[in-house]
Amino acid sequence: MAVYRITRFTSSDADKAISMAEGAREEVAAAGADFIDIVMDDDGNGVVVAKYPDAATMEVATAVAMGVFGKMIAEGAIDADSIDVWAGNVVASI
Repeated sequence: MAVYRITRFTSSDADKAISMAEGAREEVAAAGADFIDIVMDDDGNGVVVAKYPDAATMEVATAVAMGVFGKMIAEGAIDADSIDVWAGNVVASI
């Protein structure tokens, strides 16, 4: 069953965050997600929505996600204290 990981964050430099996310595209794509979308508003609030085919694939991808977020934090693209991660299983599709 598919599983989603939702990560909320804030960024004081959205352009840099977007650029770094694009730069990590190949690394992240190799982690096995069905898709990963990054959504941001005009105030620097962002959400990463990642869909994985199963929990095992999501767990393997965790190290990749942590590495990408770590680089973004180190470069000042996202605020470390703002990261909030949630994961859940698909229970219905409409």
